[in-house]
Amino acid sequence: MNSNEKFMVFVDGSNIYHGQDRSNFEVDYKKFRDLLKTNRNIIRFYYYEGVKTPITKGKNKFFKKLRHLEIDVINRPLRKRKFKCENCDYEKEIYYEKGIDASLSTDLLWHAFQKSYDTAILITGDDDFMPTIERVKLLGRRVELWTFKDSIGSDLKNEVDKVSYIDDIVEQIKK
Repeated sequence: MNSNEKFMVFVDGSNIYHGQDRSNFEVDYKKFRDLLKTNRNIIRFYYYEGVKTPITKGKNKFFKKLRHLEIDVINRPLRKRKFKCENCDYEKEIYYEKGIDASLSTDLLWHAFQKSYDTAILITGDDDFMPTIERVKLLGRRVELWTFKDSIGSDLKNEVDKVSYIDDIVEQIKK
């Protein structure tokens, strides 16, 4: 690794949230950030997440902690729709993300085009990022993936330059 190599980190917050939920631990973002920074020149660290509006006090506190760690927080409001069971009288509102993956992809590609980084550290397992990763690599940038073993798409695994597993560092990054 070149000491002048520039890195940027792009975190798919929803992917981390569900992965830590399945693995029964909570990520300490300071520990995770510090581990990623070891021997690396990290230019920027971005965290993307969809949020219910208005944003709760707990979520605001979490985002404030991330910002204190110099992690840029990008969020978009969650959308909601009614879900009705066809075979019963059950109806509820469900929330879903809209625009978060697009925002992350746009930033990943834009910074690659601007030569802001040499290597992107992408924290996700979502195959939806495949077209973006392909374009980033065509621009001569590298992509390092951090993911949970049970959430990585097989196509994604084959497209990136390096894969590392969050499962292997849980003891180092948990609260």
